[in-house]
Amino acid sequence: MNYYKYIAGSASIPYFLKGCIKFTPIPELNDPSELTSNVILDDVLYSLERLRADGYSKEDLINLQQQSNLLQLLAPEFHAINVPQSAAKATTLIRLSFYDQIPLLLSQLEKTANAISSKVGIFCLSKRFDSLPMWAHYADNASGLVVEFVNLEKDFSGDSTGILKKPVNVRYEREKNSITFDPRSHESLFFDKFQDWSYEQEVRIVMPLKECNVVNSGNHKLYLYEIPVERVSRLILGWRMSDAIVDEIIKQVSLDLPPESGPILS
Repeated sequence: MNYYKYIAGSASIPYFLKGCIKFTPIPELNDPSELTSNVILDDVLYSLERLRADGYSKEDLINLQQQSNLLQLLAPEFHAINVPQSAAKATTLIRLSFYDQIPLLLSQLEKTANAISSKVGIFCLSKRFDSLPMWAHYADNASGLVVEFVNLEKDFSGDSTGILKKPVNVRYEREKNSITFDPRSHESLFFDKFQDWSYEQEVRIVMPLKECNVVNSGNHKLYLYEIPVERVSRLILGWRMSDAIVDEIIKQVSLDLPPESGPILS
């Protein structure tokens, strides 16, 4: 699968040509709604009532284990108990009187969501390179460029959390899903956006920031991660890019990589 990264300027090209990509902390993403809390009382109550009434399924238990793995990795201070060994034991646990303390549960869910969100960075990509709104919004009105990536699945094949370190399609909804007791609800932290953004056809890779190389750029921290340079297969230059910048990019490509292994310019 080919994925595309829209870039406003040429400053980051030397990083890409060395197989270096940047993961962006969630507070720095462009959609302001991603900074808001999505722990909603009615949704939490509904999920709790459903699980207490119907019990956990085998699939729920698998998702619960992945959620536990995520907590152990990113927010171990909120990992209070081990995952029960069976769906029946998990159901018995959720029916305990402790889960009647709704204000406490809401507070803990929100704190947990914030803790997890603060520990990851996101590499945002698109499935298409020919979106005019994307060229306008993210590539400086076609004065920028698009970087094409190939075979990223070889480097990002996932882990025990079921959601980190692999390309995942963003889900576009009329309303963002809430963090609840549903064992998969934590996915909405990373992959839910409003329908207004659906033209992006976005794909995301979520990475623990602690696994990135931190580079200080002025007062700003960059979280960088190295991939094989051959994953960068093409640089698609905007039709409004200046001749001077085109010449600069051609020079960078020719200096950094031999012609037979470097990305193709188009």
